Amino acid sequence: MKNFSKLFAVILALILVLSLSIGASAAQLDTAYSNAQREVSLLASDFEVSGTKLEPKTTLPSSYSSLELGFTTPVRNQIYNTCFAYGALSTLETIMLKDGNEAMSFSPMHLNHWGTLREDSTGWNRSYAGGGYSYISLGYLSSWQGPRLESDYSEQTSVDDFEALDKTAEKQASVNSIIFLDTGDIDTVKTAIYEYGAVVGNYHVDEKMYNSKTYAYYCNTEGLTTAQLNGHAISIVGWDDNFSKENFVESARPQNDGAWLCKNSWGKNWGDGGYYYISYEDNYMFDTRFGHSYTFNDYELFDSSKHLYQNEVDGATYEFDYVNQDTITYINVFDTNKEKNLIDKINFETTSQGASYKLYSIPVDENGTPTNDINKWTYLTSGMVPYQGYHSIDITDFAVKDDKFAIGVTLTKSEGSGNTIGVSEWLSTGGRMIFTPQADYGMSYIKYGATLEDVMDLYKDMLEDEIGGTFVIKAVGKCDCLIGDVDLDGILTVLDATLIQKHLAELITLNEQQKAVADYDEDGTISVLDATRIQIELAGMDFTTNDFEDIFE
Repeated sequence: MKNFSKLFAVILALILVLSLSIGASAAQLDTAYSNAQREVSLLASDFEVSGTKLEPKTTLPSSYSSLELGFTTPVRNQIYNTCFAYGALSTLETIMLKDGNEAMSFSPMHLNHWGTLREDSTGWNRSYAGGGYSYISLGYLSSWQGPRLESDYSEQTSVDDFEALDKTAEKQASVNSIIFLDTGDIDTVKTAIYEYGAVVGNYHVDEKMYNSKTYAYYCNTEGLTTAQLNGHAISIVGWDDNFSKENFVESARPQNDGAWLCKNSWGKNWGDGGYYYISYEDNYMFDTRFGHSYTFNDYELFDSSKHLYQNEVDGATYEFDYVNQDTITYINVFDTNKEKNLIDKINFETTSQGASYKLYSIPVDENGTPTNDINKWTYLTSGMVPYQGYHSIDITDFAVKDDKFAIGVTLTKSEGSGNTIGVSEWLSTGGRMIFTPQADYGMSYIKYGATLEDVMDLYKDMLEDEIGGTFVIKAVGKCDCLIGDVDLDGILTVLDATLIQKHLAELITLNEQQKAVADYDEDGTISVLDATRIQIELAGMDFTTNDFEDIFE
């Protein structure tokens, strides 16, 4: 065990600016086409994050625009200091459009209201009208708390209505994997935009540096302290290597051409219909004190038949690195959902790119403690951590039969890598708690050598920390059912096909478990094709996929 002292300036992933109330240090920006003034308050900290360098798969063009390609949604006009929500959701909207999904307008206000203190005093201790943190969006999306549609949860929705609408507004997507980007490398950011469509970026705003005639921004001010930074989050949807340096304000011009095409959240009357350019050479674009710049590389349309096993919903606020060992196993214990007990993916967060991982299913005793005997563990899969961020690993499905089960993530250092894992850990500044985790005994355990310890005991005994944290390890569960067995009687019969047809005709309504198995061709939707496939199967006929497509053309 290394000697550890929790220094606020180092550990805090998201710190309030000085000891001011949230949002109090926001700057005001000249909006060019209106007299409205916008506050920018993506809060910075002395905790600097890192990211992954991406290698382009092809020669990148000199310019690219998701806007011109039709992959962007309408520009929004943010309310309050909620740029963190707009930047993240706009980026996800673009990525989904680029993948061929229908255009959707997600609700930043739902994310904003969600990212405040909960009734049990856990979560982010901030006002919904105040400044925000880039990590709020990461936790919200990676824990499947959203996104929700703007039409279900509008900008005008009161925080008082959150609890009721949170239960009724349907979720639209499940984000599983997120890449933290090495923004010191221009080709990395370009590659992420080219591959996925957009990137969440952050920068420092100084209205004097914006040219409202050419929609160009460049800040050459040097040496700003963390407390002097006025952060703003945006969605970067393209670039232009030939964007002239002459477009920037005469008093502050970069040395070379080239700029990022950015989608803002200050309405269509600002900038060029809500878009503008930021120079590649801007001194604070991608400043890591604003948190991660990232893109979403694995998501799916939300499927209510699946269940995300998790002990926290806020995501990683720190990397757990309090044990000095080459190999460490991080373990989370979950209560079993009997209807969705077939596990087919393991999700976890780590910045230990290059480390090797092994995933295990671990038995749990009657007290809820995972066994320390590795001979009783079930190996699931292994590999190398490919990037820094959130990961989703496919495994061979296995069914959970007991009331509790555990998932272990073993990380082993390789040359140049760590073996840390994301932890939802408390944060404080100026003597005031700004984030309280959903952490308790029996949630997370750590194993190194012969030692198996509840992580809350480790926090208490080794760090004199009574609050602690819980590991960001999750499991995706689905129904352990016979596909096509809609009546759930254990066999496939013509009645199953009939129930699908009645459901499509709105004569009956299938429950969530029935819907999960009614999608017989597993294409994500329930259709008459599913019923037909069951009937063909029962008739013993051998039809190919092309045969079915020909029939339904």
